[in-house]
Amino acid sequence: MGLALRRLLLRLGEDWIFLFLLGISMATISFGLDVSIAKLQRANLWVYDSLDHYLYLQYFSWVLFHVLLMMTSAAVAKYISPQAAGSGIPEIKVTLRGVVLAEFFTLRTFIAKLIGVTCTLAAGSTIFLGKVGPFVHMATILATQLGRLMVKLVGAKENPSRKYELLIAGAAVGVACCFVAPVGGVLFSVETTATHFAVRNYWRGFFAATCAALMFRLLAVINREKETVAILFSTNWRVEFPFDLPEYLSYAILGVVCGCVCCVYLFLHRTTLLFLQNDTRISKFLRNNRIVYAAFVSWVLASVTFPHGFGQYLGGTRLTMKEHLETFFNNITWGVEELSLGANITGQPPNPSYDNNWLQWTHPNMSTVEILACFVVLKFFLLLLANTMIIPAGYFLPVFVYGAGLGRLYGEIMAKIFQNGFISEGIPIKITPAGYALAGAAAYSGAVTHTLSTALLVFELSGQMSHILPVLIAVLIANAISQSYQNSFFDLIVIIKKLPYLPKLKMGQNSAHDICAEDFMVTNLQYLIKGFKYRDIRSLLKSCDLKQFPIVDSEESKILLGSVSRKILTKLLADQLSPERRIQYMLDKTGGNFNSDFTPEKSDEQKIDECEYTDPIYSAQETVVYESEEKHKTHTDTRRRCSAKFKSQYLKMVEEWECHQLNQEVPLEYLTIDPAPYRLLEKETLYQCYDLFNLLGLRMAYVTRLGRLVGVVSLTEIKEGVDGSVKGTFSPRTQEETEETLHLNPLTPGANSS
Repeated sequence: MGLALRRLLLRLGEDWIFLFLLGISMATISFGLDVSIAKLQRANLWVYDSLDHYLYLQYFSWVLFHVLLMMTSAAVAKYISPQAAGSGIPEIKVTLRGVVLAEFFTLRTFIAKLIGVTCTLAAGSTIFLGKVGPFVHMATILATQLGRLMVKLVGAKENPSRKYELLIAGAAVGVACCFVAPVGGVLFSVETTATHFAVRNYWRGFFAATCAALMFRLLAVINREKETVAILFSTNWRVEFPFDLPEYLSYAILGVVCGCVCCVYLFLHRTTLLFLQNDTRISKFLRNNRIVYAAFVSWVLASVTFPHGFGQYLGGTRLTMKEHLETFFNNITWGVEELSLGANITGQPPNPSYDNNWLQWTHPNMSTVEILACFVVLKFFLLLLANTMIIPAGYFLPVFVYGAGLGRLYGEIMAKIFQNGFISEGIPIKITPAGYALAGAAAYSGAVTHTLSTALLVFELSGQMSHILPVLIAVLIANAISQSYQNSFFDLIVIIKKLPYLPKLKMGQNSAHDICAEDFMVTNLQYLIKGFKYRDIRSLLKSCDLKQFPIVDSEESKILLGSVSRKILTKLLADQLSPERRIQYMLDKTGGNFNSDFTPEKSDEQKIDECEYTDPIYSAQETVVYESEEKHKTHTDTRRRCSAKFKSQYLKMVEEWECHQLNQEVPLEYLTIDPAPYRLLEKETLYQCYDLFNLLGLRMAYVTRLGRLVGVVSLTEIKEGVDGSVKGTFSPRTQEETEETLHLNPLTPGANSS
């Protein structure tokens, strides 16, 4: 059976089957999650409406529902899998650079993420968090697990390049499952997770994302939520004259507004998280009481959005995130329509029994513009507060919805100012606020994430291509402002979590081409010379904590022969000075009478216990930490059985043995040497070094001149070079300074043999 299945997979193509299974699996999970969340939200509103005449009970039920959900989500992230907390996109981004994160792609994390994000999304617009990031994370986990299964079935071997392709396909599927937008999903996943992308991997992402999007829409039809397979948010805007030429300027201004608001948001978000992380007492409290903190934050958010309280002035507090977008993309001009309602609006908050959800944004004492303004201002700070909870949640959908609200407010204001619209060739063209909502969603979310594919995403969501040019204008302007002053949302998370990270080079930064590797490389190196001894290894390990060491042919030429890892050197030295070899030497030296000759009397043993004993092998100068504590204990017990009269003889023998072992030359065939470590030329520019580190996922590279080792460049030096280039504070070294540095900090051997 197994052989037949293997042949079938090889005949059909394992990649096609894998991508198909990945797409339909994630689509089914996404659809099932949406159905479950909808039922939970309806149950909450049913209980809330059942207590219609009991205001305090309504408040209690409203708050209790959200607090319990957030406590459950936080508990899952604390006890089941801490790796499930947060979005997951920043971690995937560094994983694609070659960083290995423990337990990040396990089924345990998948289950915890699924449970946690279900609770988070069931809280709806009150908590105001999304599912894009968690679904990208879950899709990559499923892709990893399916990939391992396919490898076992086919009988192939795992390799890093294949894992990269699986993660890219999984990220695309995750976005496609949320927005039913395969093209925008693929491009967005590439922009947010990869710095360099191989075009040959496009077909994997598009095929898997298309399968996911199609399956999601088919399930909606089967479940009778939709009559046919269609777009997620249907719109009925006029297409013949959607906007006039003067509105291009208006959309450009919207892009400026979105970019500026985004910069403030990212600055406050970074400041808030750094404050919570750096304050010792708060940081300790959050580590030990994250469930209590989640309960407190959810209580604050639920109290502010309570529909019969302050929430009636926010508008849409009873709507889901999807319904928020539906109302913002509605073609009705709210400011005009609310005037025709007149006395139809009661003194109570809007009831969900209305057929038109946009009526949730009306109030007898406030205009829709005022309610939208309250929504934009308050949600800005409420979202910052919600982001501080350590729970499985996505952060793209909230900023997408917020941007749509910001654009809708801008469009409604424009419609009020220009009530007759713009006159074009004698024809009045009314302003469409929904078009500004579309542009606002793309511009603001694109500015927060530093992506341009959000423009394509909104076109796939709404099916509207009439506003493609103004939306692109707004997105480009917002991105230009955001990228000039702030890191992206996901890059900020990477920095705060102190994950390996390379900052982006500033757009149009010409100074990066004027800075060379010799200007920022480290020249004071520690290295090994061919024919080195074990004593050199011990001194080298003691002198620094580097994880990789170069090997050169001689002190004079310093021709780079290769590199060896610290782990290998440590193991080699531990084997050379192992307790077993030392005991065997003592046995051979004493003719096999070690135990009889060195068995102490009781009085002598007490004397030894009272004296301060220092073994030269285990002195403070020793850098080798033996892995087996049991072996060390056995050796210690043996030494304590030695009589005091033989102590000096024992120490002398051990010292002679150690000196003999350390003075032996290390055979290179015993070492696992990398014969071709990554090298840079000293004249390679910062721009070239930056691209190489990003493309190859490097952590370190040696700098050579005609094969001669002259320096080393790591991520730290690249970061300093990029930061200095962006800020304009980096000045390249002159030739004299370079030679002086090499002269003052000569390349010294790992240790001087004695």
